Amino acid sequence: MCAIVGSFDTDTLLDLIEINSYRGSHSYSFSILDTYTGIMTICKRELGDIDRSSIVIPERHYGIAHIQAPTTDARGLESVHPARANLISSYRVDKNTLNEQYSTCLWHNGIMKDDTIKELQKTSGDIKWDTMLMLCELMSEGWQALDKFDGTFSCLFYNSGSMYLFRNEISPMFIDNDMNISSTKFLGSRATEPNKVLRMEFEHKTAAPIYTFKTVENPYYFGE
Repeated sequence: MCAIVGSFDTDTLLDLIEINSYRGSHSYSFSILDTYTGIMTICKRELGDIDRSSIVIPERHYGIAHIQAPTTDARGLESVHPARANLISSYRVDKNTLNEQYSTCLWHNGIMKDDTIKELQKTSGDIKWDTMLMLCELMSEGWQALDKFDGTFSCLFYNSGSMYLFRNEISPMFIDNDMNISSTKFLGSRATEPNKVLRMEFEHKTAAPIYTFKTVENPYYFGE
C-alpha cells in the first residue's frame, strides 16, 4: 500500500503525511513543482521511513510526498516513486541530497494485475515495477493506455510542465479547495471523480476533467 499527498504549505503536507503514515514506511520521496515555471524537482528518494525534517516547500511551489509499502518484487531505490523518464538535469545540494529534474514523472498508489504486467512487458521489456510499466505505456499510447490498466490505481502524472490527477473506481484520492491532495480522507476534502483525468490548474486552484476512461474490472461493483 502507498500514499500520495500534495500541498502548497509545508505544515499541511506534514499533517497529510501523518494521516497517511499507516499506508507504508518502506520508502519515500519528496518533490516540488515550481508553479510559475512548471519545473519539477525530485529532492529526495530514500529507503526507510520518511525524514520529516527534509520537507520544506519554497514559496510558489507545490510539494508532493509519496510513502510506499511495495506491492511488487521491485523493492530497491530504483523503484522509489515517482517513476521517471527524460532526465533534464541533476545537481547535488550537499553530500546527502541529489536534486533531479525530469520532464515526465508518475506517482502511483495501487497494483496492477499479473496479466496486465505481462501484457505491458511485451512492449516495455522485462520491467518488474508496475508503475514504470504504466509510465512507459502512457508515454507510448497517451490517455488511451488507462483503458488497459487492470488493477487498482490512483496516480499523479507530471508531463512537460503540466500535472494531472486520476484514479479508477477502486483506489482512493481526495482533494480540497486549496489543492491539497491525499490518499486518505482529511477534513474539508472530497473524493475525486473516478475514471476522469483531471488537469490541475494551480493558479486558479481547479482540477478540470480532460479525459474519461473505464475501470476494467471493479470487484466491489455488483450491478443494479
